[in-house]
Amino acid sequence: MEMATWLIWFLAGIGIGVAELIVPGFIIVFFGLGCWGAAVVAAVAPDAYSIQIVTFIAVSVVSLIALRRFAVKMFTGRSEVAAGVGESSIEPGTIIRVDVEVLPARKVRVRYRGTQWDALSDVAIPAGSDAVITGVDDMNRSCLLIKPVSEGPASK
Repeated sequence: MEMATWLIWFLAGIGIGVAELIVPGFIIVFFGLGCWGAAVVAAVAPDAYSIQIVTFIAVSVVSLIALRRFAVKMFTGRSEVAAGVGESSIEPGTIIRVDVEVLPARKVRVRYRGTQWDALSDVAIPAGSDAVITGVDDMNRSCLLIKPVSEGPASK
């Protein structure tokens, strides 16, 4: 028993849609839409293979051009954090232990609240000493600004 042409196109579209979940970039799903367009043509004209191929290409390209920008915005969200947002989880004045030597204006990894964070300092901080969090970097909201803890009480 031979499988219907429209069913082959339809199943190929589903396979490509599933492959999109594995491959990053949000591109190949539009080829799945092209397969479904070709499946519609194959259901109406099962022997018109050249029209099916042209429909596959046309629907893929048109959907890619027309929908990709909208779909990326819809599914990936915004990558920037507005000023003042996200700082609530950072508590300036918190004292942390620095495990590696911090050199001025060079990023290092520090532990804060059980996870690793990028950190910057304007002055050198020796490994194994304490530092105080003064805020977050304006350009990279996930980078802590730190300074060494002075001999006296820590100031914010």
